[in-house]
Amino acid sequence: MYLRHVLFNTRTINFLHRQTINKSIYRTLTAHAHKTKLEPSEIKKSPIEKDKNDDDDDNDLKMVVETKASRKASEKAQWERLSFVEKIVKKFFPSQINSIAILVIAGIVYVIYEQVKNDYEIKYTFRYGSCPNFKFKEEQLLERKTLLDRLTTIVTPVPDKLVSSYYILLGEHGVGKSTLIRQAARKVGSGVVYVDVPPNVEKFGFAFARAIRFNFKDHIRLSTWIESKMFGSPPDDGKEASWERVLLTFEKYALAYKKKYGSVPVLIFDSCDSLANKDPKMLEILQDTAKTAIDDSAWITVFITSVGNAPEQMEGRSSITRASSFIEISDLTEDEAMTYLMEKRNLSKEMAQNLYTLFGGRIKSLQNAASKLESGVPFEIVRRSILQDTARRIEKIKCRTTTQEQTFLSNVLCGLLDLHEITVDELIQLESDVTVRQKVLDELRNETLLIRSVSTGSYLYHSQVIRVCIEEYFKDKWQGCNIKRI
Repeated sequence: MYLRHVLFNTRTINFLHRQTINKSIYRTLTAHAHKTKLEPSEIKKSPIEKDKNDDDDDNDLKMVVETKASRKASEKAQWERLSFVEKIVKKFFPSQINSIAILVIAGIVYVIYEQVKNDYEIKYTFRYGSCPNFKFKEEQLLERKTLLDRLTTIVTPVPDKLVSSYYILLGEHGVGKSTLIRQAARKVGSGVVYVDVPPNVEKFGFAFARAIRFNFKDHIRLSTWIESKMFGSPPDDGKEASWERVLLTFEKYALAYKKKYGSVPVLIFDSCDSLANKDPKMLEILQDTAKTAIDDSAWITVFITSVGNAPEQMEGRSSITRASSFIEISDLTEDEAMTYLMEKRNLSKEMAQNLYTLFGGRIKSLQNAASKLESGVPFEIVRRSILQDTARRIEKIKCRTTTQEQTFLSNVLCGLLDLHEITVDELIQLESDVTVRQKVLDELRNETLLIRSVSTGSYLYHSQVIRVCIEEYFKDKWQGCNIKRI
């Protein structure tokens, strides 16, 4: 490499032009003349310069001046086209790192903006509450004042010294649990966060994040963002939709809300039976977290669930000690059902009585039936359709059971016609074989024909429709069976 450098310089020297040598000699003599106070005219110039030197100097000077002027004009035009940020970067940073600097500065500004924005939105959610609208017209709501007042008291944020327990609200499908808790949450507003657990529990993290307006992509630490951009690592180690991450964020802002307003917020988890059936471990963590939050006076948790696996699972854990007693939501009374059908749905008294006789006070069933009647479906078709569907579920169980199991099945279903509920001791009297007994009871619960009361442990019909179906379709058929009186 060194020899190549020397050879290049040698070639450069060998190929110098004659005019260049003459210029160098002339400039040297001129400088010497100034030193010796000689006039430039006294210096003897070479014959060759007399012919061309003056013209060459003028041309060279003109070209140099034009080149510098054009370059300055071009640089000025380019400078004017730059943005304010680009001018700063170009002025204070070397040109070779300008693009990197612009990217980093823009990225930092973007992340800071998104963090500030997300912080504001989460605080706004805590300040004004988070609860979705009703799934039907608000004017069709039936005010159940006693229950609503009790639930409003539960979901109202209180000072930390008054925090004593979390709550478990339960009831059968269609009794109006979600409607009541939404009414209470929207009535209270500030400090109440409502989370509706989706049927696909893998989307629970997104549902939780949506409830507090948390953004997985935006709400990241600045250092984590820079690391991900420089080294390619994911911003949250592949757990961007982690519900635990949302829970930690909720805890942070719950403590901030408590500090600012002097009361603890309320966190509501609706449809927790989905967690019990598909991800029991998640429900256990949430229950343990609810207990810890009560111990620390951080927030109050309210679990909403149907009668079934969820309350039984939660009841068997040690963290149940910090829970209040189960709050059961029952069906409408006859007066409430008639008021709803006649005043809210504009049905005649006779039609309202027919619907109550078929469905009892199950508000969801009454809503669906009233909607069908409003659309022009005759009551006889509505009644026959629901009873035939119930009879098919019973026949499905009979097809999967032995003769002994069918006998126990008929004894249980017919026995409940005369009694409101059947206790465990009475079930043992009906069938001593625990395997047969457990199998039939599981089948009846899976087909939503029977439910088990959490407070008493007894079994009863899932709804009024089951009772009507047994009386009309199976009571006469099972008269010849060996029915043991309870």
